[in-house]
Amino acid sequence: MMMQRFRKGWLLVIGLTVSLVAQAQDGETASKPSFYTYLGLILALLALIGLVLLWWQNRLAWDKINSERRSATGNSDGVRELSGRVMSLERDNKALIVKMKALDEQVIQLRQLVRSDNRQAATAVPSTPAVEPRQAPAQQPVRPSEPVQKSAAVSAQSQRPAPVITPPVKLYARTADVPGGFSVSSLVETPNRPMVFVITPTGPTQATFRVTDDPEAQRLALSDPYSYLSDACNYQSRPEINSRIHMISDGKLQLQGEKWHIVEKAEISFYV
Repeated sequence: MMMQRFRKGWLLVIGLTVSLVAQAQDGETASKPSFYTYLGLILALLALIGLVLLWWQNRLAWDKINSERRSATGNSDGVRELSGRVMSLERDNKALIVKMKALDEQVIQLRQLVRSDNRQAATAVPSTPAVEPRQAPAQQPVRPSEPVQKSAAVSAQSQRPAPVITPPVKLYARTADVPGGFSVSSLVETPNRPMVFVITPTGPTQATFRVTDDPEAQRLALSDPYSYLSDACNYQSRPEINSRIHMISDGKLQLQGEKWHIVEKAEISFYV
């Protein structure tokens, strides 16, 4: 580029020189124009054209330099904007990580509160007192002076069987509080708070159980399925917080001392 400009400059100088020479010769032969006169005019015209071309190329070069500068400035502004966005995203990411840690800590605290509440409930519920069998009234001696009919009535009354103690129709449990089953002391006949399981005795030592249909008790169970459902139920689908519990088959229990042992777990599924 610089060499071309240098050559064009020399061409302009040569043209002007030849033009001056031609004018000098014209002065000597002023009577009529000669070949050198025309040659000087042509060279002067070419020098003018070369000067215009040189000016035009300089202008184009400066325009290109200015556009490159503007492009470089725009790119630097774009890089700054992108770096600002990246820094903003990093700050948002750090804030989200802090919030997630806080939520995890709250979930752990809630689980600890629920488990402590279950333990307190298991210890606070009084055990069902054993019903003592009624003693048959002692037979009063028959006085010789009383009639024979009164003696027969007293003997018939003494031969009546003792009343049969019927088990409760339904029992309620909050969770399987002992390994492999429900403790007798944790069962209640009339719940005063949400109870997850309903136990129905089918005999002196047999019973069935199922998850209650109470929405509030189901929400409590779904808030921590591991603590409330896993020990007593088999899942046919994955539990979710906003879903409902559907019973597929009831579980089976057998009374062993102070514990209702789970012979067969209940089958449940979840739906929204």
